[in-house]
Amino acid sequence: MSAINATEGSAATGPVSRRRELNEPLGRQVTLTCFVLFLGAIEGWFKRTDFATDAISYLDISRAIPARDWKMVFNPLWSVGYPLLLAAARPFFPSSANGEWLAIHVLNLIIFLGTWLAFLYLLKSFNSLSEDLPLEEALQRRRFVHYAGVCIFIAIQLCIDSVSRVGPDLLVTTFFFLATATIWRLLGNPNYGRAIVLGVILGVGYWIKGIFLPLSFILLLVTAGAFLWKKRRIAPVLIAFLVFAVVAAPYVAGLSWSYGHFTTGESGQLNYAFHVNYLPRWTNWQGGPAGYGTPVHPTHEVLKGPDLFVFGEPYHNTYPPFGNVVYWYEGYRHFWSAKYQAIGIGRDLGYLAKILVGQPIFYAVLLSTLLLLAAAENRRAMLKTALSFWPFYLPALLGILLYVQVHLEDRYLGSFFAILCLLPFVTVAALSSLPSRKTRTQIFAIMTLGAALNYLLVDRDIFSHIAHHYTYAENPQWKLGMGLQRLGLKPGDEVAAIGGPNASCTWAYVAHLRIVAELGGDPFDQRNPHQAPAGAEVQEFWHGSPELQGRILTLFRNAGAAAAVASNKPSDVSTPAGWQRVDGTDTWVYLLH
Repeated sequence: MSAINATEGSAATGPVSRRRELNEPLGRQVTLTCFVLFLGAIEGWFKRTDFATDAISYLDISRAIPARDWKMVFNPLWSVGYPLLLAAARPFFPSSANGEWLAIHVLNLIIFLGTWLAFLYLLKSFNSLSEDLPLEEALQRRRFVHYAGVCIFIAIQLCIDSVSRVGPDLLVTTFFFLATATIWRLLGNPNYGRAIVLGVILGVGYWIKGIFLPLSFILLLVTAGAFLWKKRRIAPVLIAFLVFAVVAAPYVAGLSWSYGHFTTGESGQLNYAFHVNYLPRWTNWQGGPAGYGTPVHPTHEVLKGPDLFVFGEPYHNTYPPFGNVVYWYEGYRHFWSAKYQAIGIGRDLGYLAKILVGQPIFYAVLLSTLLLLAAAENRRAMLKTALSFWPFYLPALLGILLYVQVHLEDRYLGSFFAILCLLPFVTVAALSSLPSRKTRTQIFAIMTLGAALNYLLVDRDIFSHIAHHYTYAENPQWKLGMGLQRLGLKPGDEVAAIGGPNASCTWAYVAHLRIVAELGGDPFDQRNPHQAPAGAEVQEFWHGSPELQGRILTLFRNAGAAAAVASNKPSDVSTPAGWQRVDGTDTWVYLLH
């Protein structure tokens, strides 16, 4: 029986008591959920101990929401959904740097719980495959899929997705799971209520991250294809699309108002320019090379050799060049090159292979699949059944292909990987007979080992941090931010940095400072990746003449900076007058006012 037929035949029939019997006992569900949350809490607290580049931008938007800085909120690159949740959570915690860290990570754990529940909802969708079977056999199939799914979830959502990352990717995974589960149910029991739910899920997903716009079209087109394949009217799909459009429309209006003309988001095009067309990225682009255009409003380059940039206006976030990248890059020329596209796809396929090779869970899934094929009574029937699940796995494959064309990172792929890894186990649950108990026991052991190795090896930094009592408070950037406050800098003060770009600036964010100028921070030119050694501007400053140092400090002061911040002072350079070291760091500060 095909997957779609199985869904159709059982969706609206069968007593409620039967469905309840197929569910995991409540006590076991609660115990398992607590275990998964415990692993998530450990990963969330100990894995990452600062805020990465993207994180600062999302955090800045969350601060802009209560300040009603709508130009910052409706950002064509960084979506508003995750920052909106951060803004709602922050008032429940102390208004301090430590309190905000706690708020962020509690929220991330709540999101992780939502991801887990969405995944369980997805797994429950496949109970329909065995509703017509005797109860004990149906339970065996449910346990088979459920146990494999739990192993897949723990390995992928904690080691590829993660609780510790500050950003919307885990939310994207949650809504992709919800959308997939809803589509599977809609295929079995088409009704307008479920179609409306699907439209809302897709619309909210778009508010969470711009990638959900093309993903929504993929999901709707695949669903429409499945309806047509079954010779059904696609009215529910049209209803879902209309609801999606209604939910998405206010966000499109906000983005278009902020950007100055119609847009659904600029993330895809700008990332394509960066990662495929080799446009120099990410900050302080002044134009060029020839053919790439000229920025309409670049950051101000007030000194060359070494390069010094000023960018205090018009955005008032922690590090403006990275807060609204689209604004500073307006004026670049978008183009398509078959050569660059082919190189980009080849590079991303290489990244994809590297991700797959580095995760033990994928070896476990592969070995389990081979065992299932070896134990299958009819391998052709098994493969045919797997193909019949195309409405389930095709959106995940197309989602990966979508990223491969532009730019691919492991954190984008968690939901897709989880769905593809589930496929062999769901396929077997739809066959006329399960493998022997011995084979199932072997597969359970393999999947358990794969999940355990993923957590222990891929996330091994967690255990090192625990052993050394290393938390965010021990992170050098965190210490720097706290140290700057002790030296007298106050929230809202503007500072300048020697050495850049400063997209990773946890220190400035936790101290509520604004970086308005920097020495260095030229855009990264992928065609000349070694054109200048890292930190060259810092060394040039410390080894420069007193006249050059004085000129740079004057330019910083003219930009409105209250202090200059510099790190990595060579040991053979004596400390110039006025500079003081921040306790516990290798960073030096010069107060300009």
